[in-house]
Amino acid sequence: MALVSADSRIAELLTELHQLIKQTQEERSRSEHNLVNIQKTHERMQTENKISPYYRTKLRGLYTTAKADAEAECNPTATSAS
Repeated sequence: MALVSADSRIAELLTELHQLIKQTQEERSRSEHNLVNIQKTHERMQTENKISPYYRTKLRGLYTTAKADAEAECNPTATSAS
C-alpha cells in the first residue's frame, strides 16, 4: 500500500517538475526575443553613428520589457498568477 502511495507521489512531483521546466523555457524564449531585439537595435544605431530620439525611445521600451521579464523569471509566484 505504501509503495502505491510513493509511486503516486513521485508521479505528481514529476508532473509538477515538467510544468515548471516548460514554464521556465517559455519565459526564457520570451526574454531571449527581447534581448535579440536590443542587440539588433544597438547594431543599427552603430551603423548610423548617432542616437536618434526614435532609437532612444525604442531602447527604453525594450530595456523596460527585458527588466520586467527578468524580474518575472526571478519571482515564480508572479508568473504563475498571470
